[in-house]
Amino acid sequence: MDGLSIFGLMKLLFTDLDGTLLDDAKNISDTDMAAIHAMIDAGHKFVMTTGRPLTSVKRLAEKYGFLQPGYFLVSFNGGLIYDCGAGESILTRRISVNQVKFIMDEAHKRGFHAHTYAGDLVVSEYETEQLKKYCSAMQMDYVVVDDIRNYYGGVNCNDGPINVVIKPPIKVNIITPFEHSSLVDFRADMRTVTANKLFDVFSKPEMLEFSHMLSNKGEAVRYMAEFYNEPIENTIAVGDEENDCPMIEAAGVGVAMANASQAAKSVANYVTTRDNNHSGIAEVIEKFILS
Repeated sequence: MDGLSIFGLMKLLFTDLDGTLLDDAKNISDTDMAAIHAMIDAGHKFVMTTGRPLTSVKRLAEKYGFLQPGYFLVSFNGGLIYDCGAGESILTRRISVNQVKFIMDEAHKRGFHAHTYAGDLVVSEYETEQLKKYCSAMQMDYVVVDDIRNYYGGVNCNDGPINVVIKPPIKVNIITPFEHSSLVDFRADMRTVTANKLFDVFSKPEMLEFSHMLSNKGEAVRYMAEFYNEPIENTIAVGDEENDCPMIEAAGVGVAMANASQAAKSVANYVTTRDNNHSGIAEVIEKFILS
């Protein structure tokens, strides 16, 4: 990133949800909403960018009236990009069932919870407390299956779908009931097999995610800039955690919230003075988009 100057007319704002756009009560402030409406009215684009599954983030978008032109949803940490105005996905990056099965089996051996997704459902081979808690938070239903390979019809993403109804997964989530260090060790072990094949990132200290090599928030920023034929200088990305670092680094202006982790602050051009509970997104919009 080469500084804070942004040129051109249309700008694209990418914002993480939890700890960034959403306050600790999981709401968007009136001040942030007013700033978002102002930027949309001025012809800019607003992109909610999250590790959440599409079903969950669409529900949030509907609540705040974002299912209309000018708004986009990046879900699964970049595995899927959804155009709210068109009502359809413009990009989906999937991984093979065999890759997911391998990671899930290794996670289960260590006493971790593991799940993936199929449409509006969370899919796991074990019914755990972590599964119930996650689905309650996401407001999603889940299905427990004996073997995900059978559930997905033995699909390999490179061979095309055998089950035309249930598409191959986009990512796999691992949740530990133990200390964060247990997942750090697990990631190191998995990288002996998944390096240069899958992208991995912590979305929370207790949650590790594996997805397509190009499924990260930074690639989503680059894709959207190309999609609109806009220079990367016209993008702003705001976040607070490790999984936000790729987009903070990729954007023309990378912003970390005042409440962000040190990892996010270390790669940012700018750190907000207001945190997620005090309309930090409005600060970013006023400073870098509407000024």
